[in-house]
Amino acid sequence: MIKHRAHFISATCAAALCVASAAAQAGELDEADFTSLSLKELVSLEVFTSASLLPTQTSKAPGTAYTFSRKEFDQFGVRTLDDLMAFIPGLQLNQYRKRHRSIWARGLLDRYNDKMVLMVDGVRMRSLYYGHFSLGDNLPLENIEKVEVILGPASSLYGANAFGGLISITTRAFSATPEYTLTGELADHQRRKGTLSYNSPAFQAFASYTEQDAPFSSDRQSFIGTDVLQPLDEDFSNIMLKGQPMPGLTLSLNYSDNSTPFLFIPSSQDAFVDEQLLTVAANYEQGTLDTGRLESTLYFQRDRIKEYEIEQNSRALGYIEHQNATKAGASLTGLKRYGDHTLAAGVSWQHEQADATDFKRFFHYRDGFLDPARTGNLLSQPGITNNDYALFAQDVWDISPELNLTLGGRYDDFDQFGGYFNYRAALVFTPDTRQTLKAQYGTAIRTPTLREYLKVMEGTSFVPPVADAEEIRSLELGYAYQWDEANLSLNLFRSQLDNFILETPTPDVADEYFSNRDERCTMYGAEALFNTRLSDRLNLRLGLAYLQADTTHGELPYLATWSSSLKLDYRYRPEHGLGLSLLHNSSRDDTNSFIEDNADGFVVTNLYAFGQINPGLSYTAGIDNLFDEQVFDPAADFGTQYNNERSERVIWLRLSWSGDF
Repeated sequence: MIKHRAHFISATCAAALCVASAAAQAGELDEADFTSLSLKELVSLEVFTSASLLPTQTSKAPGTAYTFSRKEFDQFGVRTLDDLMAFIPGLQLNQYRKRHRSIWARGLLDRYNDKMVLMVDGVRMRSLYYGHFSLGDNLPLENIEKVEVILGPASSLYGANAFGGLISITTRAFSATPEYTLTGELADHQRRKGTLSYNSPAFQAFASYTEQDAPFSSDRQSFIGTDVLQPLDEDFSNIMLKGQPMPGLTLSLNYSDNSTPFLFIPSSQDAFVDEQLLTVAANYEQGTLDTGRLESTLYFQRDRIKEYEIEQNSRALGYIEHQNATKAGASLTGLKRYGDHTLAAGVSWQHEQADATDFKRFFHYRDGFLDPARTGNLLSQPGITNNDYALFAQDVWDISPELNLTLGGRYDDFDQFGGYFNYRAALVFTPDTRQTLKAQYGTAIRTPTLREYLKVMEGTSFVPPVADAEEIRSLELGYAYQWDEANLSLNLFRSQLDNFILETPTPDVADEYFSNRDERCTMYGAEALFNTRLSDRLNLRLGLAYLQADTTHGELPYLATWSSSLKLDYRYRPEHGLGLSLLHNSSRDDTNSFIEDNADGFVVTNLYAFGQINPGLSYTAGIDNLFDEQVFDPAADFGTQYNNERSERVIWLRLSWSGDF
């Protein structure tokens, strides 16, 4: 299978190189231009669009916003997007037993990533059954131009599930002249990764392939506390084709094929998750804010997911299930400046359909092989569809040169959940060139996933209630100060969460179901980020977050009260640099009875180096988790389940070759 994938990628790239075409486009500033700018000048160049759909200086965007460009990835010493997310104050990352990382934004915990929205070039990305998205090797950094992150409710612009915020990814921009890039990466745990890209003014082709053993210790424990013996091998394939046949119109095709082990199940079976995702999209942009601007997106997705288990002694198939789905969507947005007001309005449609969701169980770790095998469906309504028709409006009012007000609202009408209206009001006050003050109040919803409201109960006659959408209301206050060579941002927030969806055992303890908690959850906290250029060669970035999450019956478990990150990068030569990063979490309570898996506080230390060997050859290298710190995360399965161990130390090297045709 690996050979077939490699041949497919090679053939696709070769074909892409043959159909490249030429057109003119403005070039980017080169590295030398940036090194001569002060930190204040660099910050003023950062443009953030996701917070209000308008190009805005990041520090002045409404709400809490963070942005990362591809020029910064090496300076953070990261190889995946989820590693990058760890440097955002207010986000806590936790290892889940299916090799996923759960991202908890401001205390909004869940087993899966279903409380934030992930968008890639304006297209939503998530599996339909679990509502989950991944930020690992399935989204290679080598193909990403920019990452924008919003913390806090964003449903007034992005609808359901923009509950704790938004992660918006923009893939590589078209280049001014035809060019190629080839990267190769080697690391511990038999990791091998390669990427190949071709870029031109009107056409791009990108392909990558990664294979490795999942970087975990051999004596890890399953979620019930027993030894595990599962194999660790996994692989990721990605292909993207993107073209601009006419000004303003971009067509894209993305395909990914991922196979990962289900790492922490009992030792009686091996388990795997295979996924193939195809996305075809068209984006059209025309006009300016002064004359009127039109933006539209149309996309289609086909998701094929298979989970299966193999009994270890006989190597016979023990279980298989499918989570196949089809998704599609369209949006149309208009923007126009009228004096002191910039108005935006739009409509959108999203379609979701469950395709094959059948399962067949031949073996159960408690009962052995079953005769006859059990068959069924994951959903109580197989083949269900859900359409979301939405309209939104927003006004950005420049009350004065120092003060602007953003008001917006969105109404979503779901086939399955009914109608919801969400709104936002944000003030941004800039009394001088150094200071910015912000205030924002907004609401959001998270609709139940297919698993949460249509899961079929096994071994019980209990009929669960239908869960309602979760709702949140949040108030944020922010302050930012900019020196010539340093900046500081402070954010305070208070959120109230209602209808929290909780996984609960059935009365006969035969299965689990999902229902709304009748108590209110309150989250409040503070976040700080400090950047400074200590010298022409030395940069420091320090993030700190405090979180308190309470219910009417006490604190929520699993969350760290304090979390922080530190990054130092030093240019010991103009073309070469060294970096150090520290990631810290305080201890986290859990509710299981295992002593050896306590989620204690930790500090993970990473060392890395980066540089340019010659104009066409660059390198990055590092040691992740330098001191092999053992970290247990309680994100796997809430309740009495055994916590999961994070990755152990990894040594890695990446080389990148690029040039012009």
